[in-house]
Amino acid sequence: MDPAARAFRPWAFLAVAWAVNVSINAFYIAPAPVFVPMIEDLGISKAQAGSLISAYLLSILAFQLPAGYVIDRADPRKIVPLASLALLATAVGMTALPSYTALLGLRILAGIPVAFVFVPSAFLVSRAFARTPGRAVGVFLSAPPAGVALGNLLGPFVAAAWGWPAVFAAFALPLVVLVPLFVLVSRGLPPRDHEAFGLGDFLRAFRDAELWKIGLAFASSYAAYIFFSSWTPTYLKESGVLDATAISLLSASIPAAGILSRPLGGYLAETRAARDKRWVPGVAFLLSIGVSAGIPFLGVGAAPLLVAAGFLAQFPFSVYYLFSAQVLPAKFRGTAFAFMNTASLIGGAIAPALAGFLVDVSGSFLAAFAMIAGNAALGLVVVARVRER
Repeated sequence: MDPAARAFRPWAFLAVAWAVNVSINAFYIAPAPVFVPMIEDLGISKAQAGSLISAYLLSILAFQLPAGYVIDRADPRKIVPLASLALLATAVGMTALPSYTALLGLRILAGIPVAFVFVPSAFLVSRAFARTPGRAVGVFLSAPPAGVALGNLLGPFVAAAWGWPAVFAAFALPLVVLVPLFVLVSRGLPPRDHEAFGLGDFLRAFRDAELWKIGLAFASSYAAYIFFSSWTPTYLKESGVLDATAISLLSASIPAAGILSRPLGGYLAETRAARDKRWVPGVAFLLSIGVSAGIPFLGVGAAPLLVAAGFLAQFPFSVYYLFSAQVLPAKFRGTAFAFMNTASLIGGAIAPALAGFLVDVSGSFLAAFAMIAGNAALGLVVVARVRER
């Protein structure tokens, strides 16, 4: 056996892959906690501010399926470091060029390498923990909420010290250390033996209706997650019921709830709900309907519900990846993960800009919360139509 393979430590690899994706997700949410000073300085609307998140997600979405094709034909261990460094370069550019046009263009450009970071990382984690992929992927999936929580929590402090444009570079800088570590700890993970397939085989894999149902459910869950993660700071500031410190802590708590809920969902899917994993997303959607509808009427009392909304939105994430891996053949495992990420990003790309538009038109957040409650109802209907797994 290769000495590197003998020395491979799955948990060390998981920890570094997790940290890389924490950094990337802190960068992803970076505009949200500084929306207010950004809107004032650049003279833009809320919808334009939301588009800095939506456009980034749309860019990832556009390149996610091609990334899946590459993941299943190449070595993801080499893809992740190169893509991470490309993201770092665009992040520095955003801090150096703080105009709306430049930010929008660079956010779109930054989404391309991210398509080649998150999914191959999740795929490699599932390979490193082949016996318990649901639980391992669940732990890995806590990286995005941890990153979003850190972005929302630390963003205002970074902006206060160095100005709001600094948030972009600040959250990507850890990649300078993390990328070499990733190369080091991934050496022992053996390269995958790829079953040969052509582009036609790849495209035919997407004919499975079950895959599309699971993707639509994931899109609904992710839309809620991004809505609450991106617009909560602005909603609380305009409500005037909490001070700045409390707003930062509460805003960070919403995505941070996923640090617990994502692994818990994966654990329950492989234990208590193993006979029918649909219970995990079904319960989450059912509770989310009432939580989302009630928040705008409770004032300061809505704070616990905002955290609950973040928990429920992220609770089923691990299950969707497990479902997709069961639907597609093993040779398309990376593609299955990529499709799930693509589907989720559709919901994530629509939600922030649509919410900003609804607030601009109606003058309040009530319509935005009603939209998210309806989104949860849609997700519940779709999950009920997925085959029992």
